[in-house]
Amino acid sequence: MLSADQIADALNLEVGHPGRLTVVPRPDEASLRQRAATSIDLRLGRWFRSFKQTRAQAYPLAIAPDDQADAPTEVSRTKQHFVPFGKEFVLHPGRFVLGVTLEWLQLPPTLSGYVTGKSSLGRHGLVIETAAGIHPHFSGCLTLELANMGEVPLAIYPGMTVCQVFLHRTEAGESVDLGMFSGRRKPVLSPPKADEIFNRLRDR
Repeated sequence: MLSADQIADALNLEVGHPGRLTVVPRPDEASLRQRAATSIDLRLGRWFRSFKQTRAQAYPLAIAPDDQADAPTEVSRTKQHFVPFGKEFVLHPGRFVLGVTLEWLQLPPTLSGYVTGKSSLGRHGLVIETAAGIHPHFSGCLTLELANMGEVPLAIYPGMTVCQVFLHRTEAGESVDLGMFSGRRKPVLSPPKADEIFNRLRDR
């Protein structure tokens, strides 16, 4: 795991350096070193995607290739919201919404990371579950899964600190697979797909 000084050093590498870490807006380096933090705090962005109410009995989480054309789309299942700075998004008990980080990240091939929620928010019932692993070469804003597990509505605000990313050294490989979520600035709902082994088991 990278220390505060190592994170700051990676942020300070010149443009084009293979080990350069990019975070925009840039974290406060002095605060990072002073706190001796082993993570970078990330803030909540302004885009949200909530789920529409449905009469469907269930939504399949493993969709066979032949059924992709008939599967519900992101647009049909969700509604997009833009919340300006200074305004709030109210998340009611038991509800779930996709958010996004304010920061744009770009990881070099020598770094990977994982994201966790802030414990101070979790104690109030706000659970931030993300696709926790961040692969080398990733670039974009991180999609956050926000759930209110408490008993009262919670007001969340764009710009508030919402999660943190821990970084690790990794061996640089030759493959450069940016993944389907790289380059995103808004929360994304990807269609789940069944893999080949699952399809064979299902058809037995």
